Amino acid sequence: MRARLDKRYLDAWFLAGMTVVAVVAFRFVEPSWLNRNTLQSIVTQNGPLAIVAMAMTFSIISRHIDLSPGAMLALAGVVIGLVYRDTGSLALGLLAGLGLCVATGLVNGVLVSGLGLNAIMVTLATYIWARGLALGFTNGNPIVVDTRLTAITNHTFGGFTIVAPIVVAVFVIGWLVLSKTLFGRYTHAMGGDPVGARRAGIRVGLYTTLIFVVMGVATWLASTIVVGQLASAQPYAAPSLELDAIIAVIIGGSRLAGGEGSVGRTLLGVAFISILNSGLLNLGLTDAYYQVYKGAALLAVLSAQLLLRRLAAEEVRRRQDAEQLLAEARVYA
Repeated sequence: MRARLDKRYLDAWFLAGMTVVAVVAFRFVEPSWLNRNTLQSIVTQNGPLAIVAMAMTFSIISRHIDLSPGAMLALAGVVIGLVYRDTGSLALGLLAGLGLCVATGLVNGVLVSGLGLNAIMVTLATYIWARGLALGFTNGNPIVVDTRLTAITNHTFGGFTIVAPIVVAVFVIGWLVLSKTLFGRYTHAMGGDPVGARRAGIRVGLYTTLIFVVMGVATWLASTIVVGQLASAQPYAAPSLELDAIIAVIIGGSRLAGGEGSVGRTLLGVAFISILNSGLLNLGLTDAYYQVYKGAALLAVLSAQLLLRRLAAEEVRRRQDAEQLLAEARVYA
């Protein structure tokens, strides 16, 4: 049992340790970095990433990687801005953005589950056309959306904006759904063995489509937060959001092959990515060197995690072999 627990949690403990190491390292290099304002900024700026990463957990566990959230976030924001500018109604703009994201998630889900297309290719196409429409509708220029949404989004409670409780609520709901409902169990089953899930009577097509719709809702919520924070719709918003979300899920311990993962581990992955982003940006690196150091750090952590998983799995195998030999010896005795 101890070996199994080690195998299950060793990589998570390692990531938690590396998060602490990153905090200490950045604090040592730049003593003024770690303070209350920094913590508040990290939570506020990475709230959209956390929300999308939670939904991405469902996608990856079910063996479907969604590459569209960043572009869809930008397009949804543009739609919110355009509708608000033309009608003067923020509520109508938000509904339009929600409708767009849900409809796109529904179409993606039907293409994947109904036609059997590869999720990466479908969502990559969505990423391309969504970013193109966001730029085409605006000619690359932002749309001002300075409304009460900005006041609500940026209003602070104890130093934190409303983004903090929203992220907490999203992860609590995600944890409950993934661990306590049939939807969550079916998500794991579809990722672990899609053929077996179908034979067991699980409506794989329906639940696959629902997972893409969940991603659409999460993307809309993240887009609403970004529009509120910036008081504008930015067609270039979230250029690498989907990549950070995927990395957060994988580095948190979810299997890229599907069937295994949790929103708790994803939250740990988001924390590491957020601290890494904040610490590197605080060093004043150019964009090129920022990307280099970030990529190197992520590669090092992922490689170390893989090594730890293999060592833990080997230890479990050895103990199982030893237990089997002991059991056989008792039989012959």
